[in-house]
Amino acid sequence: MKIIAIITARKNSKGLPNKNMLPLGDKPMIAYSMETATAVKSLDAVVLSTDMEDAIAYAATHFPQIEVPFKRPDSLAGDESSLYDVVIDLYRYYEEKGNAPTHLVLLQPTSPFRKVEEMESGIDMLRNGAESVLGVSPVMHHPAEYLYEENGKIQFLMSEWNAKRRQEFPEIWFNNGAFYGCSFEFLQRTGKFFDENSALLKMSEGSLLDINTEFEYLMANGIAIQKNMNH
Repeated sequence: MKIIAIITARKNSKGLPNKNMLPLGDKPMIAYSMETATAVKSLDAVVLSTDMEDAIAYAATHFPQIEVPFKRPDSLAGDESSLYDVVIDLYRYYEEKGNAPTHLVLLQPTSPFRKVEEMESGIDMLRNGAESVLGVSPVMHHPAEYLYEENGKIQFLMSEWNAKRRQEFPEIWFNNGAFYGCSFEFLQRTGKFFDENSALLKMSEGSLLDINTEFEYLMANGIAIQKNMNH
């Protein structure tokens, strides 16, 4: 079994331009994923897939152990490019070299606050036979409290739970985007990183933050600054 972490980043992000290299506390956003992944002992390699020359240069300077086999081609760096295509392209590169990994952990830089121990737990699930593992966090606001308006009246999304106490609400998790782990066999067979049979990696509330807007970035930057002050 050979498990690699793949950090994916592209420069042409529309919602938050050049978000992967935006400063977050005292370092670029992408550095958090690099730092965490390289601290995980159970990975066989950490690989960067990007079309961003500044991200490649940052990795070479600060994390020389990270592999950058090639700069991502423009054909896989556009808005229509899927992560599936990006990952399979990387897999085929290693396959042609006779060094194909069996499993992957996909890390998106927009989830900077995942923990080393959380990653280790997810990788343990893969090593113990899980075909795919999905990172989830507890929801900040339970759907039992969600409401909408219909014909001028308030309707609750989960009306059967509206009269119950919060302590009685069913446990609900949110796909946080911070951890996708699976075998390459599973990925090629299903075309997906997870399905209804995936094992759940239950992560902290910090992993819930996925930075795609200016508001989310400002929140994350405040958290990063506070973390630095506490160290």
